[in-house]
Amino acid sequence: MSLKYKYFTFFLLFYFLTPLNIKSSEKNIYELISQDKNLSIFFNYLKNTGLDVVLKQKSPWNWTIFAPSNEAFKTVPKRLKTEILSNDFLSQNLLMDHILAKYKTSEEIEEFSKEVTISNKSIELYNSSDLFVKDMIVTEKDLIAKDGVVHVVNCIMFVQPSIQDSRLDEEVAKKFPITSCCMRKDNEVILWLSNLYKK
Repeated sequence: MSLKYKYFTFFLLFYFLTPLNIKSSEKNIYELISQDKNLSIFFNYLKNTGLDVVLKQKSPWNWTIFAPSNEAFKTVPKRLKTEILSNDFLSQNLLMDHILAKYKTSEEIEEFSKEVTISNKSIELYNSSDLFVKDMIVTEKDLIAKDGVVHVVNCIMFVQPSIQDSRLDEEVAKKFPITSCCMRKDNEVILWLSNLYKK
């Protein structure tokens, strides 16, 4: 199956709930995730989609992964489980939205940083003590591996054009044309699938 991806930019606002505690590790990114009990569901999906093979290989770059916690997977809408997470191809695309082929700790993001995920979606990262509309919350930051860093997030990422979000007024939608949010509703699952297949 071939897809033409639409390139997105979205706002990922960091709201760190734990103190900065960056320590070096002898584990690689694969080992770090596989041994973290709070990321066991995420790790299983990495294995099911073949992304674990990518992470195990030595590469010329380091990784930054926004890994949904076990609790994040337990609170997803039923439709996300039945229509996306039950399909390895769609799951792979969804998880790739959470991965950067680049090393990015919280200390390296002062206020703003523009990056690209391995699914070719442009993202804008913000490090702030304030929350923006429908942002991702980082519950545990800077889990350091020798080939990357993991930031644990509290939900599954969803990128959407602001015009699709009825909760945003016109002024906010113009200022932030693309927003990120937690995928918590069935209509958001439908929109994600629709956006994925758009040419």
